[in-house]
This record gives sequence, structure tokens and C-alpha cells, in this order.
Amino acid sequence: MKNEEKPQKLKKIENEEKGNLSLETGVKIIINDLHKKLAHPAEEMVKLTGSHMKLLIRGKMHNCENCAIGKMWQKSIEKGPKEKLSKPGFCFYIDIALSRFTIAGGSKYWFLAVDESTHMKFSLFMKQKSDVKEKFIPFLKELRDMYGRRVDHIRCNNAGEN
Repeated sequence: MKNEEKPQKLKKIENEEKGNLSLETGVKIIINDLHKKLAHPAEEMVKLTGSHMKLLIRGKMHNCENCAIGKMWQKSIEKGPKEKLSKPGFCFYIDIALSRFTIAGGSKYWFLAVDESTHMKFSLFMKQKSDVKEKFIPFLKELRDMYGRRVDHIRCNNAGEN
């Protein structure tokens, strides 16, 4: 014997118990449930869609926590300092990257330092991440002694390798 078909009303009740709302013509539905079912559109859109589908909407629209969270993430967050410094050599951004290939002299790591005000880039190549101290400090001393630029701030991405 084939699978017995459940009566339509019984299927509808089981779906509603599972949280699946049926959206058949003439069904009474709470506006907040329809709002969730339609993927959180604005109240006006929920009402228009409900009336187009000939649903009997009841209740008052409440603030939706999921919508509030979604809007919260849409606010722009500033990254970095508000004002760029105009004094060259005052602040550097640094980062280290692993190269896929072995570079000149057996180096595997690429160290990049960028001056905040001039955007001038300096590359150093290292065999190990621990070589940063041996390579970058002489570079900073050279800036100070030859060009009279004392680096006061060094910014990195907190990845642990710097």
C-alpha cells in the first residue's frame, strides 16, 4: 500500500507547530510572524504584501530584534586615525607576508613598512620572522641619522608576528 496521504488540515496544523506558517488566501496571520516569514521587510511592505496575498493581518508591528541587529552593523566605522600626519617619517605601518617562493638570498618573508604621510613604501626581505629586529632597527636608525627623521609611532595589525 502506498504512503497514506494526510488530510490537508492535519498537514497545515503540523507545519504551523513546526513554525512553518501557511500563507493561503484568507488565513489570519499576526503581522510580526508575516514580517519574519517575508525576511524582515519594512512594516509598510509587510502590509502591502499581505493584502496582495489576501491575508487577514492582525496585531501591531513590534520592534524586531533581528532588524535592529542588521541595522546596527550597517553603521560605518572609521578605520585608522581621523587625520593623516603631515610630518614624513613620524609614523609607519608595518606588516609581514610569507612568500610562496624563496626570494633572493633564501628569504621567505617580505616585510613592508609604509610611511603614513608620504605613503612611501619600504620592503625588506628576511629568512625568518624573528629577523624583523635585525633588519628594521637599522632602517629606523638610518632614517634618524641620515635624514633627521625620528619615527615616533609604528602601527601593525596585531597578528603576533610583528
